Amino acid sequence: MSETTTPSAMVPVRLIGGPADWHETTLAIHTAAELAGPRKSLGTYLISNHVPVGHPDPGARAVYEPDAEPADPRMWFFRGWFPYGPDDPEHRRADHHVPVDVDIDGQLPAGWVTDDGGRYRVDRILAHWQTSGEDQLAPDVWHVRAGASDWELFQFPGDLWQAGPLPAADDGQ
Repeated sequence: MSETTTPSAMVPVRLIGGPADWHETTLAIHTAAELAGPRKSLGTYLISNHVPVGHPDPGARAVYEPDAEPADPRMWFFRGWFPYGPDDPEHRRADHHVPVDVDIDGQLPAGWVTDDGGRYRVDRILAHWQTSGEDQLAPDVWHVRAGASDWELFQFPGDLWQAGPLPAADDGQ
């Protein structure tokens, strides 16, 4: 038996990354027609019990948005907090990156291998920012947890990847 969706039925979207109370949950707040519309009108600001330690606004909202087309509009990524705090974990940057071969699971990085044979498995996606398109050579940025460390993955055009360790953070995630 196949399922049919009425035009006004709410379609679930998967939340990826962000605070523990929202990561890998689903929301059904838009119809298929709304999800097929302009991406700029999609996204949400969610109340969380896991605002980063030291954030200047304990009521900050977790921001989730879909990537631009042709990405799946039913996958929304954590982009950071609103209002942002200067010490939020999402503002961390790796000091250096090395080229890596990344394994993809669907549209998500699942792990990578370094040139020296090091193997890493993504345990959790923390945040993701798609390049704006203003700089055609700018990478998409992924913050992921692999083992006991957080990493920054850069995905450049042509599917070239680099990885670098992020400084430690007390983010409550």
